[in-house]
Amino acid sequence: MTRPRRMYAGLAAVALLAATAVVTARSCGGEAMSAQDMREKIAALETEREQLRARVDELMLSDKRLEGMPQTEVRFGVPTSLARTLISRVISGFVDQVTLVLENLKVHKAGKVKKIVTIGQYDLDVRIDRVVGHLRTGEPDIHFGGNQVSVALPIEIASGSGDATIHFVWDGKNISGAVCGDMEVTETVGGDVKPDSYPVSGGLELTATTQRILASPRFPPIKVNLKVEPSSESWQKVRAIIESKGGLCGFVLDKVDVPGLLAKLVGKGFNVRLPTEKIKPMAVPVGIEPTMTVRGEPVTLGITVSGLAITEHMIWLGVDVDVDLGDTTPDDDAVKDTPAAT
Repeated sequence: MTRPRRMYAGLAAVALLAATAVVTARSCGGEAMSAQDMREKIAALETEREQLRARVDELMLSDKRLEGMPQTEVRFGVPTSLARTLISRVISGFVDQVTLVLENLKVHKAGKVKKIVTIGQYDLDVRIDRVVGHLRTGEPDIHFGGNQVSVALPIEIASGSGDATIHFVWDGKNISGAVCGDMEVTETVGGDVKPDSYPVSGGLELTATTQRILASPRFPPIKVNLKVEPSSESWQKVRAIIESKGGLCGFVLDKVDVPGLLAKLVGKGFNVRLPTEKIKPMAVPVGIEPTMTVRGEPVTLGITVSGLAITEHMIWLGVDVDVDLGDTTPDDDAVKDTPAAT
């Protein structure tokens, strides 16, 4: 049996002994008990104490919440159900407030068009003027046990929009240069960010002091991909340019396949890193008053954190406590000014 259990059981036995002695004295009309009666009563109380100890041990072994707790003099337990709620609210709340913004991104594609001989070359530049994506989280899956906290967090790109400028240049060669000539087109198009989801896995690193248990998020670098789908109006603008050209120019634009190039360039999307380092640590306040009063006298406690355990049901903080009675008694004002842990 650990030291705290022996101490509590001993105190219970003393209290029971004192109460029984009072009851016995009253039942005898105030007459003193004989030595033999007293020995028998003490023996009976000691037997009952051992029975109670055995019962306490039995109850502790059957309580799943007490498994894996530190073998220290004093232990604090925080139910994982409470910790799960706190962690879920903090992490979900952070991601739901994140808006991703991309500006002035450029993509480029160049090539040649041949029909027996090279008839021209093209350059297609797409400048993403601005893309905005809004994030949303699903329900976090949080697991406790093995002295660690693991977190699986589904992140969704819920909505967003973007604008881009298309710049297409055609440089005709040989026969096409005389028939079709050079061409330069600039158009502004818009679109919506395509919804998508990303499974994110990480964990929490727990540290403890005599005042609190601190949970610091630990996630690997996380990137999401913003894909912009041009609107139907934007595609109509591009197709209108192609349809307005006939003959060799129409053939050239058809061979270049401007809509297909745009779909490939923009369809790859743009990677954005999530600022997970901005998720602040979460603190669970715990602690012990560093002083206590016994029979009107202040007693100073020396408190040392000596164990931290994470089980399926509880987060345990173990501390060792030393009592310093001291040789001098501080005055009342000094006692009142003594700081207390929170």
